[in-house]
Amino acid sequence: MLILFLVSLLGHALVHRTISAVAREFAFSQHLIRTLSLMNLAVICFITACSASAPATLWLFIGILWITLKFFPPILRFFLLKRLRSALIPLLDCVLLGVQTGKSFRSSLHAAIELQTGWVRHQLLELYESLQMSENVIAMKSALLKDFQAEIIAIDRSSSRCAEQVRALRRELKMQEDFRRRSGQVTQQIKMQAIIVTALYGALLAFVIAHFGFEKHRSLVLTSFIMFAGGLVWIFLAGRRMKWKV
Repeated sequence: MLILFLVSLLGHALVHRTISAVAREFAFSQHLIRTLSLMNLAVICFITACSASAPATLWLFIGILWITLKFFPPILRFFLLKRLRSALIPLLDCVLLGVQTGKSFRSSLHAAIELQTGWVRHQLLELYESLQMSENVIAMKSALLKDFQAEIIAIDRSSSRCAEQVRALRRELKMQEDFRRRSGQVTQQIKMQAIIVTALYGALLAFVIAHFGFEKHRSLVLTSFIMFAGGLVWIFLAGRRMKWKV
């Protein structure tokens, strides 16, 4: 029983440490951190009670939970970057409004960033801090933020026509967003066609095997399957390697 208690305590510590690291990276609120910690403690206690006679089950559950949390940040970052990309154009609208009312570019940018929340606000505040340093010592963690940071620094260092440069940057981001949406529609159509063709091929393959047998036509069936699978893989890999230019 003592060993089981120590295992559960160690598991809770490992998972809590991982949750804390994710919370710091993505700027979770204190309320959310406390909720996740309590949920972690409750789940560990429940599994410990259910596996009182099998410590290996507790170790397995803790391992699965810890590995899941390790793979969670990249997935969360993917969705947060999509949210950040959609927030940049409204952000520039707020900056442009502030500049047109007579405020400086930095104060307008800071006021617009303060309207954001969560991880997006945290990332944009790091970008704003890079403007206040003589050298760009803050490295952005994504290509999207690096490009946006370079544009913002260029506008900040410019002595005139800030409003026109903000408008130009907004037009560029809007054009990229429209192009990304249209290219996404094209790739979505390709995926749907691939699904339909796969269903038709599967139905035809089942019909051939049911009426003509598999053993007598094994080589033809395997050859067709390899060619079909290779074609699907080639289509998706070629689509991923394709460079879309605006």
